[in-house]
Amino acid sequence: MLSSNSQVIADITGGSSTTNVEFKGVTTDTREDGKGKLFIALEGDSFDGHDFVQHAEDAGVKAVIAHKEINTNLPTITVGNTEEAYRAIASWHRQSLKPTVIAITGSNGKTSTKNMLANILALDAPTLCTQGNLNNHLGVPKTLLNITQEHKYCVIEMGANHVNEISLLCQLAKPEFAIITNANNAHLGEFGSLENLVQAKGEILGALPTTGVAFINANSPHKSAWEKIADNRNCVLFGGNTTVFATNIVEQKDLLQFNLHCNNETTEVVLRMIGKHQVENALAATACASQLGIEITHMKQGLESTMPEQGRLNLLHCRGFTILDDSYNANPHSMKAAIDTLAANAGEKIAVLGSMAELGDGSSELHQEIGDYLRASSVAKVYTIGNDAKHYQGDQFDDIESLYRHLCSHHSDATILIKGSRMMQLDKLVNLFTKTANSA
Repeated sequence: MLSSNSQVIADITGGSSTTNVEFKGVTTDTREDGKGKLFIALEGDSFDGHDFVQHAEDAGVKAVIAHKEINTNLPTITVGNTEEAYRAIASWHRQSLKPTVIAITGSNGKTSTKNMLANILALDAPTLCTQGNLNNHLGVPKTLLNITQEHKYCVIEMGANHVNEISLLCQLAKPEFAIITNANNAHLGEFGSLENLVQAKGEILGALPTTGVAFINANSPHKSAWEKIADNRNCVLFGGNTTVFATNIVEQKDLLQFNLHCNNETTEVVLRMIGKHQVENALAATACASQLGIEITHMKQGLESTMPEQGRLNLLHCRGFTILDDSYNANPHSMKAAIDTLAANAGEKIAVLGSMAELGDGSSELHQEIGDYLRASSVAKVYTIGNDAKHYQGDQFDDIESLYRHLCSHHSDATILIKGSRMMQLDKLVNLFTKTANSA
């Protein structure tokens, strides 16, 4: 955690300070504990931290960074742009402590891979990692500012909706290791084409130092493109015909079992997660951990201690139903993976699917493709919500409550996949099921 004073921060940001004061910690949210911290008044499209300076003062912050005139008794650092200042402070703090930084990006699997790797590394030494979905231009600085002298490793998840976004995040984090899980037709509306998206994910490799190490899935159709971006940096492949691979993969109702092979050593791993795609995430984490000198027993222990995050193929047992909660987000690739997981279950299988966002001009065709994929599977019934979701050609509903009532009155003892883009708010449907279970 950053500990400094107003004058040092003014020098870092090119700002001017009214009074020099010591502080410990940085906050951008007045809902957090601000006692003794520096408050940075960020401004976005739908919020302006300058309007909450009084709240920050009431919360006990020691100083404020602003780029607008504010009414406060607190020592103030005036800068040209608070977001740029935020990044400058985070970058300075990261370089002053110098942990080993591993950056992870990809269309799918970033969070699972990050959690797996962090759990493995934490068995070796203190490890910091991205919390929740803080993987953007505001979340990455927040994570970096929480680095302490005790942290040997820092695992940073990086998301992107635009070209050059990952490059910017890498300028702050300066990773020595970088993992790309995959790249597929997610967020094509912003990138314009799959080729642009592949190049954007590859920015994480181009940002590595010449001594850096890149980790790429050997089975990826974009392997050659990423190896070209990595240039003369060390590229470590995982999966396929490499030294880090899996065999004897067995899916159970709520577990995933496989033999993990790493550099001529083998161990059995039982993941408390579902979906065969999680094996590739485990291989990515293993490949990186191996390069960091971690022993295979720690790899096994770290992988097996990793739990799915809420809304990411989380298995819930509610009264009368088994829910596969994958409501956090969706794109065509993750849709197919979730459908495959649903299809592997016994009994009646139901898919509740919302629209997929940010797919650009090809959105209708991509939704139709998922509908075709469903009809070729063993899924018995498909319910849809959202305008684009009509292209799945399932039974369409206008609202979550009526869909919930229909499921409860027409089905029992079924396994239900619930998945859609975040804007569809299908977590509300999951909550209706869990509230029913809790009140039973």
